[in-house]
Amino acid sequence: MMLFIVVMNPIMNNHGAHVIATFGGTVITAEAVMYGFLMALSLAILMLVFVSYNQSMTNHKFLYLFVRLSPQLTLLTMITMRFVPLFIRRFTNIKNVQRTRGVQMETGSVRARSHAGMRLMEVLLINSLVDALQTADSMTARGYGSQKRTSYQRYRFTQRDGWVLASLVAGSALCFYFAKQGIGRLAIYPILGSIHLNQIGWLCLVLVLLIDSLPLLLEGWEYLWWTLRK
Repeated sequence: MMLFIVVMNPIMNNHGAHVIATFGGTVITAEAVMYGFLMALSLAILMLVFVSYNQSMTNHKFLYLFVRLSPQLTLLTMITMRFVPLFIRRFTNIKNVQRTRGVQMETGSVRARSHAGMRLMEVLLINSLVDALQTADSMTARGYGSQKRTSYQRYRFTQRDGWVLASLVAGSALCFYFAKQGIGRLAIYPILGSIHLNQIGWLCLVLVLLIDSLPLLLEGWEYLWWTLRK
């Protein structure tokens, strides 16, 4: 998808003052190339945000944070976030099992593949409804909703967590202030601007790099600490 954006944006978007090449009447400009690259980079950052969230924010942490504020809303949010991956895994398992019986959507006519797909969806929906009823019965038997839910895992907010959080908030606020002042911004249209940075711009860049690389710095510090301890 990133490569598709980088390639297609200069072809479809001919705006810009700096012409790089011309192919059959299609003008390729430096502004369109840079804009496509930045769009692809934004897509990569968005994907990394969701991947990092799924790796670090577990169900137990989510419950521990929000269950005291709103137990019903927290449970509904967890069920919603868990629904799509669980649905896909079940559909894959059912498709693999039904393939041994000759029910598959990859071969045959369009009508046969549609019929096989409907049968797979029927099995998937029945399985999901039965599992939902069993989960509801289990929650009722355990008395869920009769009182506030507690968590068997506790996460302590240490002094180091406070310092890290304060540093992140202060650095992010300073970066947003610089961005509001127009520092560190790159003008693309109508004319591609310069990436020359002054002293404040370099300071903003260093702050952004420190904030983005904080997990790597913490992991590196822990690795060095344990290595030196040995």
